[in-house]
Amino acid sequence: MIQFGAGGYDWLDVWRRMYDAEREQAEAATDPAFEHHVDEWTTRATRFARVSRQAPQPDGFMQFLLPRLRATDTVLDLGAGAGRYIPLLSRAAAQVIALEPSGAMRAQLERRLIEEQLHNVDVIAAQWPTECAIAADVVISAHVAYAVREIGPFLEAMTKAARRSCYLYLGLQHPTTALSPFWERFHGMPRLPLPAAMEAFNALHQLNIPAAMELVPLINRFSFNSADEALHEIRHRLRYAPAPRRDAEILAAITEILVRNDDGSWSPPALPRHAAVIWWPTVTIEPVRS
Repeated sequence: MIQFGAGGYDWLDVWRRMYDAEREQAEAATDPAFEHHVDEWTTRATRFARVSRQAPQPDGFMQFLLPRLRATDTVLDLGAGAGRYIPLLSRAAAQVIALEPSGAMRAQLERRLIEEQLHNVDVIAAQWPTECAIAADVVISAHVAYAVREIGPFLEAMTKAARRSCYLYLGLQHPTTALSPFWERFHGMPRLPLPAAMEAFNALHQLNIPAAMELVPLINRFSFNSADEALHEIRHRLRYAPAPRRDAEILAAITEILVRNDDGSWSPPALPRHAAVIWWPTVTIEPVRS
């Protein structure tokens, strides 16, 4: 028997259908010459690592999370990427477990651990949920769940792994939604959305996981250092292979659609001001008896 959630919807199915529709649209639009990699971050991890290092910290998520950590905690970061949050977590907790399936991202993360001499971080190469059990006091996942098709097992495994609490950090829409005008211009149709914060919140309640949600400010502005950098990322998002004539068309669109900032970087003109922290305790607090 299907257990329905808010509004009478099966939010686990809503999530799955949104994910599949977005993937099907992307595959249908993919250039035959588009370069596929088993690790999708192979050609993009270096840029992502640089952006992570440049981003001001603590951001809205860390301002929310850090006061809730204890010096004795073990924190599990699901999809740690190039280590955007690892230095802050390393200094706030006794141990950090950084789970990252991408080899390209792990290489960037491990380089940062060496450079910043962070010795209380264990890096694990695995997808979540993992085959072996991992436990931590606090489990976090930032901007990862969009790429998860089966969100139910992902969230339930988070809950099982956390001794005290879990935190999801997600946009109200996928962060690259701001680039959708490029998709519409080049592919002639709106870009289908991936599931994000609201779908995750409803899915949690459908799973009988009583989560709370709070909006936090987006301090880090989505931008590209140069038009050439924007070209490489937008071309990838459009599922195109390099081609001189089309690259020139994308560059022309960049100057029309994006805004050039005072520092020479390029940003979408309308960006969200907030993202969502969804969190839930994994321990039951016994009521005080008089």
